[in-house]
Amino acid sequence: MDPRLLEWIGTLGFWLIEASYIAQILKLYRMKEAEEFNLLFPGLNLLGRILAVIYAISQGKGVFVFGFTLGIVLRCVLLGQVALYRYRRRVRLRLQEEAVSI
Repeated sequence: MDPRLLEWIGTLGFWLIEASYIAQILKLYRMKEAEEFNLLFPGLNLLGRILAVIYAISQGKGVFVFGFTLGIVLRCVLLGQVALYRYRRRVRLRLQEEAVSI
């Protein structure tokens, strides 16, 4: 099979895999709440992708470097959202407790 075609197939595969995270990012953005969100999967996934990028760079596999880097960005956005929304909730609860005690 033509190597350029295979590269396009690999790139498309990465785009589709990484696009699966966009739905969760949008859902968190709309809800503005992440208390029930489990961090284990995206956290381990992020670590695995970082290690995979290191390997792909060492092997000169540009398609994989691009795909894994895109995944790292999306997972960082997701984890950042979770951290932000949890922080905001803690601040809001603290302010409510202070208002009740006044």
